[in-house]
Amino acid sequence: MITIENKNFRVKISELGAEVQSVQNKSADNYEYIWTDKNKEYWQRHFPILFPAIGRSNDNKYKLKDQVYPMMQHGFARDNTWDVLDKQDSEVTLVLNENESSLKIYPFKFTLSVTYKLNDYGLLVQSNVTNNDEKEMPFALGFHPAFNVVERDDGSFDDYEMTVDPLNGNLRKFGTGPVPFRNGKIEDLKGVKGNLIPLTHELLDDGLVLIDNTEIKKAEMKSSNHPRSVTVDLGNFPYMNLWSPEHQKAPFICIEPFAGLPDIASNDPIDWYQKDGNTILKSNESKELYFQIDFK
Repeated sequence: MITIENKNFRVKISELGAEVQSVQNKSADNYEYIWTDKNKEYWQRHFPILFPAIGRSNDNKYKLKDQVYPMMQHGFARDNTWDVLDKQDSEVTLVLNENESSLKIYPFKFTLSVTYKLNDYGLLVQSNVTNNDEKEMPFALGFHPAFNVVERDDGSFDDYEMTVDPLNGNLRKFGTGPVPFRNGKIEDLKGVKGNLIPLTHELLDDGLVLIDNTEIKKAEMKSSNHPRSVTVDLGNFPYMNLWSPEHQKAPFICIEPFAGLPDIASNDPIDWYQKDGNTILKSNESKELYFQIDFK
């Protein structure tokens, strides 16, 4: 386990999946922002990295032109051990390259690096994907941080609300069904008040709430019952997804920056060179993506 810290925060990161396990405020209450399923009731992850796929592929398969490959939900990066490239007191960079197992299901040579860097306000997450192969490489990249919603005894899920900015027009989401796939439709998000989203379990019981408003750059989640809050600045990630396990009334919510989209439900695998939301890198080309989480 890797620990980085500054005067305000302490963060723990596992080499398995380069996954953040904990973010604590070092003030008197040592408030924990990141979800941990201590009783194994709901979801046993914390802050997984999604690469090279976001969501589940149709029939757990995808195509590269005429060749079909298997692909597990959210890709394989979260279940691989990463190498520590550089470590300082308040930041760390981890890196994942192709390996024998990955090449069987994703036939590309690549480098994916992620830097976690603490600042006065919270955690900056910087990622870089490089295509080390001779052919063009399609991919999606997402982060799936889960935030405690009921960490205190005097709070409840319905105490929370989310504000998104900026917003042009109605707040919209990609239609879903069957979960976790898209259905190809765009729908207005119900129950919202302008750019204010009251957080309820009912909102999340239909599965992912994948926002279509790409103009949104920031989402702030706060409670009316205590002063702690989380703000996700999407940086240059184009999409934001909200998720909590359906029909389980789980005490956490995920606010997820996405550079890519889940599949539209179909009986056939989708060609990743044609898939909505994918990035395609030329040989030796790189793509940098970043976002910031502020903790109060």
